[in-house]
Amino acid sequence: MPRLRHFDPRFNAVLATFFVLSVVSLSGCASRAPSLLLPIEAAPAGGKTIDLLAITTRATSDVPGEIYSGQRSRDVTGRIITVSIPPNHQPGQLEWPSGGEPDIENEFAALSVETTTPEGAWDWFDEQETHGRLLIFVHGYNVRFADAVLRLAQITNDMPVLAAPVLFSWPSGGELLGYNYDKESATYARDALELVLSEAIESERVSQITILAHSMGSWITMETLRQMAIRNGRVHEKVVDVILAAPDLDIDVFEQQFLTLGESRPFFTFIVSADDRALGLSKMLARGEQRLGAIDPSQEPYRSRIESTRGVTVIDLKDVEGGGGAHHSKFAESGEMLDFVRRTLADDDIDLAERTSIGEQAGAVIVTLGLGVAEISE
Repeated sequence: MPRLRHFDPRFNAVLATFFVLSVVSLSGCASRAPSLLLPIEAAPAGGKTIDLLAITTRATSDVPGEIYSGQRSRDVTGRIITVSIPPNHQPGQLEWPSGGEPDIENEFAALSVETTTPEGAWDWFDEQETHGRLLIFVHGYNVRFADAVLRLAQITNDMPVLAAPVLFSWPSGGELLGYNYDKESATYARDALELVLSEAIESERVSQITILAHSMGSWITMETLRQMAIRNGRVHEKVVDVILAAPDLDIDVFEQQFLTLGESRPFFTFIVSADDRALGLSKMLARGEQRLGAIDPSQEPYRSRIESTRGVTVIDLKDVEGGGGAHHSKFAESGEMLDFVRRTLADDDIDLAERTSIGEQAGAVIVTLGLGVAEISE
């Protein structure tokens, strides 16, 4: 048995301190109050409102305005939430409530939060008048329920795209050092996400589904699609687009997940940025294994693998501003990126060349559009 190396305890202490400080510096939601979804009486004059459906495997919370905690629930429950967008809102920004009574002229706020049943959810969907289009947002690590609600409201407002916005919120603990708990919670919620997708697929009311997954939300998305493909022989054609933004995925594991989907899979868009500091920490936790969202797609071996893959767009955002100090949320905080998503999802018949042109106009770098065989392991 090889001899274990001896490390100076002082070095270990310094390393641990560095890690904690790094995580704290990258956190975007740790200091926000839990009462972000306390409904206000009326929206401000000149503001907009967004209605969204939230479906979750979180346990309910007794804290006013929190609605759901970071604990797991065996039940899948839902809320219909109306969010007020401030009149002074800037696209690509999320003007977070500072706690207490919100400044409705300058901050996002909840107008109403209502418990719903499956029948009520379908009634809500019919009222959206989106020609059967559904956008399902799956949030990432260290995200509380209210944070995910407001982020989806911001994305929906800033695109905007003709699709009914649905949040799938898995039980993230919303804690800086809760990475392992969150990874297991995301895995725990796979069957619930499959249930949501299956019911949407089976409904005649739904014409097409787009999934937008961020960070660790990409893990639960890929695991769910993989098990659906194994169960049914393919991912249903109603799932048209899958957008993985800053995906926190081990690239070797992702290749296996992706190949399992087969050739009859959705169109995939990967939004990556080599300067993503949050994924840099994730890589460190994973003993140096490369994260999909932090690759440089212009370099080998990634470029060749991408070029050999049919029906894939890779968008490199390392030269696009936004995403806070961690550069981890550029997909939602870059006005150019939101415009790209809006224009690509707005047209059912858009082809690969048009996707490239739109991306270039948006200021993002479209590295490649795969036109080869449906394999990335060669």
